[in-house]
Formats: sequence, structure tokens, C-alpha cells
Amino acid sequence: MKIMYRISGRLKIDIKSLVGSIIFLLIAFSASAQHPPLNERAKGLDANNNGLVDRGEAMGPLQANFDEMDCDKNGGLDGAEIPAFFQGTGCPKKPQAALKPKYPPLNERAEGLDANNNGLVDRAEARGPLEANFNEMDCDKNGGLDGAEIPAFFSGAGCPKTTAANQPEAKAVPKAAPSRRGGPPQRPPQAVKLDEVRLETTAETYSVIGRITALQTGPLSARISGAVETVSVEVGDRVTKGEVIATLSKGRLRAERQRISAQVTRHRTMVSNAERELKRMKGLSRSAAFSRARFEDQEGLVAERKAQLAEFNATLNRLQIDIKDATIRAPYDAVVLEKHVVEGGYANVGSRVVTLLNDKSAEVEAEIPSFRVIGLKLGARASIVTEGGKRYPALVRAIIPSDNTRTRSRPIRLISEFGKDTSRLANNQSVTVVLSLTNGNKILTVHKDAIIKRANGNIVFVVKGMNATMRNVKLGRGVGNKFQVLEGLKAGDKVVVRGNERLGAGGRIKMAE
Repeated sequence: MKIMYRISGRLKIDIKSLVGSIIFLLIAFSASAQHPPLNERAKGLDANNNGLVDRGEAMGPLQANFDEMDCDKNGGLDGAEIPAFFQGTGCPKKPQAALKPKYPPLNERAEGLDANNNGLVDRAEARGPLEANFNEMDCDKNGGLDGAEIPAFFSGAGCPKTTAANQPEAKAVPKAAPSRRGGPPQRPPQAVKLDEVRLETTAETYSVIGRITALQTGPLSARISGAVETVSVEVGDRVTKGEVIATLSKGRLRAERQRISAQVTRHRTMVSNAERELKRMKGLSRSAAFSRARFEDQEGLVAERKAQLAEFNATLNRLQIDIKDATIRAPYDAVVLEKHVVEGGYANVGSRVVTLLNDKSAEVEAEIPSFRVIGLKLGARASIVTEGGKRYPALVRAIIPSDNTRTRSRPIRLISEFGKDTSRLANNQSVTVVLSLTNGNKILTVHKDAIIKRANGNIVFVVKGMNATMRNVKLGRGVGNKFQVLEGLKAGDKVVVRGNERLGAGGRIKMAE
């Protein structure tokens, strides 16, 4: 019995030692696991394998600076304290556990409004529907809207449960009465404002840039060749129709006219003599002295003399015209823009003498988008607005059938009565042309606030009685604060323009005060 006791006692002693060793190893392992691991060089100093370089194990710079390097004052240097000291970054920071967000996170669109990055859309940051319904949406009354309150409001679910649970002092909200059939409680009617879909005439216009174009402008050219004797105008002078602008030398022309005039007189006499001889021969036709051959020759001679006379008459007339054209006159009332010749110069046929501009006769040219030409008609009314802001009525005179492929525009011409202001306008002066967009046609319109954009298109809520139903619509261009309706609505329909963002798929409504 005693041996067994001894043996039993020895077993007890051995078991206690074993348990103590295991506990020591677990504590050492957990302690080493709590510290950053040592590098290979520092591991050579860790004699007790506790994951730290203790004071007794430190050597060299570690021993000399042990107190400064031991940031956590645990009597050992870990794998973060040693490199932090030699890198000069100071004591390493302990990693902190990730903080749980205080509020439900905002979506990307709402994050754009969170200027102070506090996780809430504050009252000063709210815009649009958030600003208009801030008090109703702020369920926890903390002065900001979180990521749960915003979607709960627009989905019609009311205050989120997580938020409502955090309001011990909030007043109890009365529950909606259950339906008569014992189903779930019905949602209370949504307060809305309505507007009517109308068929109306719009006076919408659009503007393009145009320019003043003179109807009469261009160079005045010489009709004959000759030396320039006189130029009686200067740049900027105003001339009237028929006024002399310049004269060319006429000396040679007059001398030639005198020579041709003498030739005309000579050939006129020759024709007279030939006709007299022919008449004499005709009187001898019944006598024996009559020669038929000589008579026919004389008839040919008379015809030849007459042709020569006609030729010299034509030459004389041409010289008369050249002498007249040597005096260059203004073809219309105009202003001299440029002077191309001076006295003593020489002008050939077609040479420019002066450039004139009739500033009392002008049109407006403008280029409009090609797709606007379909709705534009000749005689359509328009307005011309100058840079000074003065407005003149105008009419579309012509639509030029020439399309500019680069700008996809087409030129048009407009006529306008500028009155006394015509002389104040300049050629190529920039003006604004205001054209009608609708030409007085009636179009179906709906208020822009009634439109809600969804993934499958645009929708509106149409009200019949006290119920609102969702309807898809197809829209055209914008007209002021309305859209043109192409499909989905008819004149007289009542649509929701306020409160429609909280209707969801539709439901009961009431008129907002």
C-alpha cells in the first residue's frame, strides 16, 4: 500500500509539473502572439523565445536605448518598436478596432450633399425635395437625414424601425386603422397638388445670328479704254444716280468721229450718184442703146454703195456711244467705298474705277438649322434686333436651297422696313433674327413638375376621383415650364405636380392646403 501511495504521490507531483509547464507555454505563446514578430536578426537575441528581446537579452544599441525603445513598458522590445526607433518614427501606433458607423450610410447621390462629411444631410445641405420635406423626413430629430430616413420617405414606408427604436421620448404615432375586411392597415391619403393637361397655343421663338446685306453693291467698271482725265469723288462721298464720277480722255474718240462722219457724207453722195445712173438706164430700157448687162451691174453697184454707207453709219454710232461712256456716271444712289483710279492713270475695258454701296436698300441674311426649315414658310413673320436693342418687323422672303454640310444650316433672306434708320446700318452688320418656333399651332402640354423619370421611361400620375394611377407618357420638346405631350395623355387630364414623388405606384390622395 505504501508503494502504491508513493507511486501515486509521484504521479501527482509529475502531473502538477506537467500542467504548470503547459500553462506557462500557453501564456508565453499568447503573449508572443500579441506582439508584432521580430525580424531574423532580432530573433537571434530572443533566448527565451517569448517573442520579445528582454532587457537581459538586449545588446549594443538595443541595450543602450532600451528604456526609450520600450514604448509599452512591458520589459521587452517587439518587432514594431525596434524598427520604429531606428527609422525615427517614434513609438508605433496600436491598430484600433474599426468603429461601427453611427448612422446608416448615405447612398452616392446623398453623399454629394454631405459637405461636412458627418454622415448626415444637414438642413443647410438639403436641396429640392429633401429641403421641402426635411421636418417630416428627420424621424430622430437630430437635425440631419441619414441613409435610412431618405429612402424610407420616398418609398412611403414612413420612419425606419431602427430610427424609431432610438426615440424613447418621441410621441406615439397613431396606427392606421385596419381595413374592414381584416387585412393590413391602409396607407393614409397622400396630400398632393394638381394641374391640368392643356391644348394651348404657344408663342415660343428661337434666335439666330444674321447680317445686313446690301441689295446694290459692287465695283463700277470702265466700259472703254482710255486715260483718266478727272476723278470727281472721294471715299465716303454720297452720290446720286447719274452723277459724274470720273471721265476718260475723249480727244482720240472725237477725231475718229469726225473722220467717220466725213466718210458717211462721201458714201451718201456715192449712193446718190449710183441711184441716179441706175434711173437713167432704166429710162433707156426700150431703146436700142439699152444694155441689159450694164443695167444689172449698176444695180449691184447701188447695193454696194448703200452697204458701205450703213457700215460707216454704224461706226459713227459706236463712236458716239464710246464718247458717252468716257463719262462714268453713278448707276444708282450710293456711297463710295473705294477709289481704284487716279487722274493720269489708264483704265482698260472692265477696269474698276470705284466701288459703290447703296445703303438705302438692304435685306437680312441668316442661316438657320436645317431641321427648322420644315416648319418655316415664305412670308413667315420674324423680328430683327440690332445691337442697340431696337426691334424691326420682318418677313421671310426666300429660303435658299443650299445646305451647308459643315454647319448643317440653310440660308434664308428676310425683308424689313428700317425706315430712316436704313442709312445707319452697315453692310455685313451683325443682327439677331427672332423666328417663331410654333407658327401658331396648338400643342398638348403638361407641367414639368408632373414628370417623374423612371428606368423604363417618363411617367405621370393621373387623378380620377380621389385615386392616382401611374401612366407612361412620351414627351417632345420643352415649352417654358411645360413639356409637349406626344403620347399618353389627353386634354383635360388632371395630373399630380406636388407630392407625386411619394405616391409609389399610385394610391389614394387628398388635396394639399
